[in-house]
Amino acid sequence: MLSNKYSLPLLSILLLTVFISCKKEVEPPPHKLFEDQRMVLKTAGEVLEQKVSFSNSGYFDSDTLKSIAAGVEFTSKNQIGVQFFLINWVEDSFVKTYSTEVLEGSFTKCTVDKIKFAAFKNELIYFNSEDYFMGTAGGEVFAYIIDLKDKKTYSAHLTVASRGLVILELSENIQNKMMKNFFTGYFKRDYPNLNIMQAEN
Repeated sequence: MLSNKYSLPLLSILLLTVFISCKKEVEPPPHKLFEDQRMVLKTAGEVLEQKVSFSNSGYFDSDTLKSIAAGVEFTSKNQIGVQFFLINWVEDSFVKTYSTEVLEGSFTKCTVDKIKFAAFKNELIYFNSEDYFMGTAGGEVFAYIIDLKDKKTYSAHLTVASRGLVILELSENIQNKMMKNFFTGYFKRDYPNLNIMQAEN
């Protein structure tokens, strides 16, 4: 039988071991997972159970904890477009916590990456379909900035008419001046005589 001299320290060690074991079960995944984009893509595919066309890790839901942003493309007769998802570590596993509507666009030949504006604490997603929807006589370009934290999608839709008229339609929720200048500045490089339209709130 153990004496009281040794039983108290031993009990403390046992309790500490149990505490550490329990803590490990709910710890966030190692930071290295977010730095390995192959693991990020694999994790996104497993959570969404779909073919993922885009994935990235970043501070999308918080400025202190990383999460995963992922994009899926739909090409069926019933549904065409792209959709973005936010994947967070919740308790002891990765789960989907938000998804956008299916947006017009394609991941083929597009530009998609995370972006940061000073007015936003979290990182955002920028998508641009580039010239994928452009034809010889005109076409369209779809561009989005997606705030997965606040569940908002800011859009810019460029239309090039056959007669040379170029119109950029901005969504009414684009009130941040820096964001507005980002959209207009990008398209004005190719279309200096751009006509800009924006619906009022």
